[in-house]
Amino acid sequence: ARPEMARAAIAILPVALILVVTSATALAVESASHGWARYDSPLDGPCTVDRVHWTEMTADRFDGHYRDHKPVVLTGMRGRNDAFRNACAKDVLLREWGDKDIVLSTANTHSYLKVTKTLREYVSSHTAPQRLDRRGDETLIWFGDNNHTEWRSHFDLYVPPPFGTSDADVAYSFGVGGPHSGVPLHVHGPGWSETIVGRKRWWLSPPKPKPTFHPNATSLEWALGLKPLQEGDEGRVVDVGDDDAGWVHVPERYRMQMERTREERARQQGGTEMLECTIGDGEAVWFPDGWWHATLNLDESAFISSFVNFRHAASGSQDEEDDVFSKIEL
Repeated sequence: ARPEMARAAIAILPVALILVVTSATALAVESASHGWARYDSPLDGPCTVDRVHWTEMTADRFDGHYRDHKPVVLTGMRGRNDAFRNACAKDVLLREWGDKDIVLSTANTHSYLKVTKTLREYVSSHTAPQRLDRRGDETLIWFGDNNHTEWRSHFDLYVPPPFGTSDADVAYSFGVGGPHSGVPLHVHGPGWSETIVGRKRWWLSPPKPKPTFHPNATSLEWALGLKPLQEGDEGRVVDVGDDDAGWVHVPERYRMQMERTREERARQQGGTEMLECTIGDGEAVWFPDGWWHATLNLDESAFISSFVNFRHAASGSQDEEDDVFSKIEL
């Protein structure tokens, strides 16, 4: 992409935040990102989740310290899924699956709307960087609702993390998203989420107390602490010129807004900050049952989640299995 100069003026009541945008060039790391663009996103940050190399994790350590207790990031797994990563390259996905229908969901907490399009249409029209003048209920993202019968050869290439999946039923959800797209705060059963290509920012919070959030905010709005746009709103104006990626590269004030938002959330939670971490390709985060979490893609990213059902493995109850998996697509 060529450099562009752009400005984004965001009117936020009662405080006006002016973001001056410069140098809108996506970093050209095509060989490293399998055809998906990488961006110098200002929304990256520190990691407050335990990070453990997968060869140093044991089943006893996982079960005793993490499975029912807290998140953990497994690192160093890139080589385990080379074949699957190659199958997730942009040109390969479009060649093999571009004309197949996929189901898209709106990028708000409850994914109220489902829309069917071909993968090619989605990549062409819905993977540009998320804009601040786009409402959550009109922003579409592909994650889950996969046709596992049709896509079986694709899913068969995936090797899940080696902990917590061998003694449980597992359901996979696969997707692709553009920069600063994501899924806002939601909750469901436990599992792993692995980034195959790109980077994904995660926020996680225990089941109680329930975090404060607006269910119709996009992940980008939530990350910045912005009130979500509603139908008919005219309070936010974003002018990014001809380049949708123009506002991705922003000054330090963008980060300052995130820091203020982080401090405000901690105040609302009685001084407890959410856990945060960026999950790169070849890394997977474990989310325990009932933990709230939100995600934000920092690049054009491909990712897969392994939702596990320990209760069914223990009791053999089909009703319990249906209850756990019914929450997956929130």
